[in-house]
This record gives sequence, C-alpha cells and structure tokens, in this order.
Amino acid sequence: MLALIEMNLLPGGKRGVARPKGGRKPSLPKFEGLRDMIKGDPWVIGVAVLAIIAVLHLGFTWFAQGVSLSGVEEQLEIERQDSVRYAEAIAAADSLQARQDTLQRKEAIIREIDADRFVWPHILDEISEALPEYTWLTGVAQTAGAGSNIEFRIDGMTGQTPALTRFMRNLEDSPFIQDVRLSNDEQIQQGARLVHSFVLTARYQIPDPAVIVTEPIILAGE
Repeated sequence: MLALIEMNLLPGGKRGVARPKGGRKPSLPKFEGLRDMIKGDPWVIGVAVLAIIAVLHLGFTWFAQGVSLSGVEEQLEIERQDSVRYAEAIAAADSLQARQDTLQRKEAIIREIDADRFVWPHILDEISEALPEYTWLTGVAQTAGAGSNIEFRIDGMTGQTPALTRFMRNLEDSPFIQDVRLSNDEQIQQGARLVHSFVLTARYQIPDPAVIVTEPIILAGE
C-alpha cells in the first residue's frame, strides 16, 4: 500500500504544523503589558511598592493585634483573680478590725467600771482619816455627778469649833477630796450640852499617781 506525500511547491509557502487533537491547552497570562507599563513609569513602580508595603503592614498589624489581644485577655484574667484574693483579704482585715474595736470598747468600759468602783472606798477612808477628836458623823451622801466626777455632803457634829476647822483642813489635804466648803453650822442642844451641827460639801478628785502607794494583797511567802 503506497503512502501519499503532499508537498507545497509554491514559493513563500509555509510548512504546515500538525496540531494535536483535543483542542488548545490553557496557558497563564504573561502580563506583558503590565511589565511594559511598570518599566516605563516610575510612579507606577512607587505605587506598586507602596501597595506591597501596605499589604505587609496590614498583615503584621493583624497578627500583632491578635497576639496583643491574647496577652490582654490573660492579663485581665490574672488581675481578676488578684482582685478576688484582695477582696477576700480586705474582708478578713475588716472583720479583724471590727473585732479589735469591739474588744477595745469592752476594755474601756471595764476599765471605767473598775476605776469607779474604788471611788467611795477612797472617800470613806479619807473622811475617817481626817476626822478629829470630839467630832462624829451623822451621814455621808452623794449629791451630784457620776463615776469619778461626783459631789457629796458630810453631816456631823462636834463639841469644839476648832475641831471642825481641823476636820475641813484635813479633808483638803487628802489627794482624793477637793473643794471642801461649810454649807451649814449651827448650835443645837444635845442632852445636857450644846454642840455644833454642821454640813460640809466636797468633790471627789482623781489623785496624782505619784502620791498613791500600792501594797500587795498577798505578802510573799504566805
């Protein structure tokens, strides 16, 4: 079987190119016009560079903000936990302070009561020490005040006028008594003799600690 060979004998003729069956294959664009435009215009080059920098900057900013936001959330969680611990510590401190204030108020009340309970023992002891001969008492009573700031009166009789003067002077010398005044003095018939009936007023005073002598209740060795 003979094969026929075709030849183009015409001048300027082109050799036929065999094309593959199945159509054209896809090809990528070569952007030759864009390359020519960039090569020819420096402003276009600058704009392209700026566009690339802007894209890179946006990408870096987005990444940095993501990292920063994560760090902020972690810091907020740490601070929230610290706030809870601090709130518990402050509540505990306030509770302790309230208890301390209550104890201090109770201690102050106890001290005040303890200090006032010796007022009348001191007054009666000083009156007894100051009482001279030929003088006797008919009554001692509180007239005003409270606690350690009280006023009182002394009712009594004496057979001698100098004894009353000595009694008042002895009371004034006491570190627990002040402002001794003669409120009333009159002669009355007491049996077969005349006596002076008197009324004195005075106030209690807190003594100077330097003049107070304390003694132990239980002696050593007992």
